Amino acid sequence: MELNWGDSTWELMLTKRPSGTHFSQSSTTDGQSPLARDDDNTLNTHAVLFDGDKAALAIFAAGAAVTFAVVKAAPHVKNGLISLKSKLSRRAEEPADSEPLAPLTVVAEAEPEHSEPPRLRAV
Repeated sequence: MELNWGDSTWELMLTKRPSGTHFSQSSTTDGQSPLARDDDNTLNTHAVLFDGDKAALAIFAAGAAVTFAVVKAAPHVKNGLISLKSKLSRRAEEPADSEPLAPLTVVAEAEPEHSEPPRLRAV
């Protein structure tokens, strides 16, 4: 897709350049040129340009699919969160509603007919 505006033609493009390089600053505009330079500003190569229309369409389709999935899943997630919240609040209230438990007493009981050490049991 090309857009003619004034004396210029605008076109959406994807670029591919080697890792560790950056684009040159354009000498005529505020943009960048497709020259790929190293960190020490040495010219490395030209960037490769690809049609951006297909990429834009793919990005739009992916965004639409994610939006559709979120809209469809939102009621289920909301119900799950409400259910979790009610379960957690019920668990928090249970100890306050129940009667306090009596403390356990441990008693040592020795059996004279055995040579084993005394056993402990809860009373």
